[in-house]
Amino acid sequence: DEGELVTAGGDGYVRVWDFETIDTADSVDDTGLLEMEHMNELLVGKNVNLSFMMKIHDHGQPVWYAQDSNGAIWKLDLTFSNVTHDPECLFTFHSGKIEAMDVSPVTYLMATTALDRSVRIYDFISNCLLTEIKFKQGGTALTWAPRVVNPKGGLIAVGFEDGVVRIIEIYDPQGLTIIAGRMNIKKAEMRLKQAFKPHTTVVTALAYERNGEVLATGSKDKTVFFFTVEDKYEPIGFIDVPGPVQALQWSPPSHAQSMLLVLCENGFALEVLGPMLGEQDTVSTYQIKDLPRRYFHFCSIKSRIKREEEIERREKKKQEKEKARLEWIKKQEEMGKEVEEEPEEEPEKEEPLPPLYTPEEPSPILCGFYSAPGKFWLSLTVPFPLSCISSIENAKKKKEYDQIMKAAEDKKNEKRQKLAALKQEFLHLLQKNMELPKHMQLLREVRLFSYRSFILRLDSHF
Repeated sequence: DEGELVTAGGDGYVRVWDFETIDTADSVDDTGLLEMEHMNELLVGKNVNLSFMMKIHDHGQPVWYAQDSNGAIWKLDLTFSNVTHDPECLFTFHSGKIEAMDVSPVTYLMATTALDRSVRIYDFISNCLLTEIKFKQGGTALTWAPRVVNPKGGLIAVGFEDGVVRIIEIYDPQGLTIIAGRMNIKKAEMRLKQAFKPHTTVVTALAYERNGEVLATGSKDKTVFFFTVEDKYEPIGFIDVPGPVQALQWSPPSHAQSMLLVLCENGFALEVLGPMLGEQDTVSTYQIKDLPRRYFHFCSIKSRIKREEEIERREKKKQEKEKARLEWIKKQEEMGKEVEEEPEEEPEKEEPLPPLYTPEEPSPILCGFYSAPGKFWLSLTVPFPLSCISSIENAKKKKEYDQIMKAAEDKKNEKRQKLAALKQEFLHLLQKNMELPKHMQLLREVRLFSYRSFILRLDSHF
């Protein structure tokens, strides 16, 4: 409205330019580039990446709202006067999807982390963000320490994409616990208590043992590391597993022994006995090789189930057809009619059974949990066979083929219905023949010959 152009960028600055100067500017050489000074600028923040702005009028005064790609909404005053207000951050969010979350075991708090490198604490009853802390790498796994580990409920373990695990303490600056009551809950802050790097790549799972004595960490590097849970976490050792770790689940108290269920992305599950504290020799290596373990391997049986269902469907159809034939014969005999022996129909040509398909790669495991001693449940994905549909074009061809086969089957059914009606009409004529005086009836041999000739003509016609 005032002949100004407003721009915002990833450097955190908002700059104002004179539009007429830009519109009439001309480059001094063939590059088409020119350099000019802006009229005003405002630094919103050093770690701000502005991607969109909108201007509205509040009580006649212009107000700008800006979207920060790092997960925030800013309110800006671009009047550039002596009473200009500082940038105000109205809301903050995770930028991108939340990678992990967990709730406090003792109060109405929830912790989340994401690849935007932040860890956040929310009060989900008051629906507000209490505090956040940022690191140099994105968060990928998170678990809230149980009460047996921290009775105040103020400790979380967070895994990051560079293989680091951080123990973070939630506290009140005045020393008042944030979980005993809700009077001072908005004063919560976070501070780093300990950091260690057990893995070479993304940490994907964290789990505290049921007695709170051991923390297990899993990663895409196909290892699970164990730590003693004390004031300072100390390494016990690690084990190799058959695939990238998707989830970790310790056995509940109903189990006689403390077992760890390791679920891998590639369809493998491993059950391993928890390590005994103080028995591992870590002088030469942290690798633990003598822990009792059991392996399970899962793959898709979807194609086999579909084949069995199709066989059952076809058998049921045959039985229904035979039952209908026998009921018709019985009805004719009850009416005192003589049922002629029908010529055997040619068997219908059946489509081939669905092919058996076993994926070369095992079915990926999504999650799992113990249900009873010695039993656990798993959730798996079923990869679609590439041999069935390898492209959109193949999918179109398959759909067209199915339509052609359906049309042919509909036409066959229509002809079968006509044939059945003509047969019924012929039998009706035979019945009328039997009602005539004896000297006027067709002989049995003539009736049988006529019936067979009629059927052969019908078959050749259809």
